[in-house]
Amino acid sequence: MMMTNLKENVAATWQIKKLQMIGTLALTVCLSIAIATNAKAELKSTLTIEIDSLKTQKGELCYKLFSRSYGFPDSDKNSAIRRCVKITEDPLKITLKDISSGSYAIAVFQDVNGDRKLNRNATGRPIEGYGFSNNPVTREDLTRYGDCVFFLAGANETIKIKLKYSPTK
Repeated sequence: MMMTNLKENVAATWQIKKLQMIGTLALTVCLSIAIATNAKAELKSTLTIEIDSLKTQKGELCYKLFSRSYGFPDSDKNSAIRRCVKITEDPLKITLKDISSGSYAIAVFQDVNGDRKLNRNATGRPIEGYGFSNNPVTREDLTRYGDCVFFLAGANETIKIKLKYSPTK
């Protein structure tokens, strides 16, 4: 009789230990998932855009940051960021903070007359200065996202853009 009680006590103790181990394992898995989910915090960067070769310091410099090719380089609504800033120096430096890591392309133009549009002549050529990330050797109307795309991954990145001006004649 005493042996039966001992066996039952050992079995009950073992059951309790198994339940404790299963509970501990389940809690560990849940906590690991919660920690991993929070650890996936997005990498953020500071992007400095440096624009040089301005013919004049009149007007504003307008820029668009695109995170995908759709609408590049003309669309305002498809750009991730679109802003215009007063030109105060040459080269002009614009700093964008907390930009998520990823692929981007930049289009810029000098808005001399204040209408916040890249003005063109009768043949469609820009009459205001313009430029793109990676400074591709191409006409403004033929520039593609793939020519201008760069990958942003570091804490601090600088992209240098040289403005181009169409011949006046």
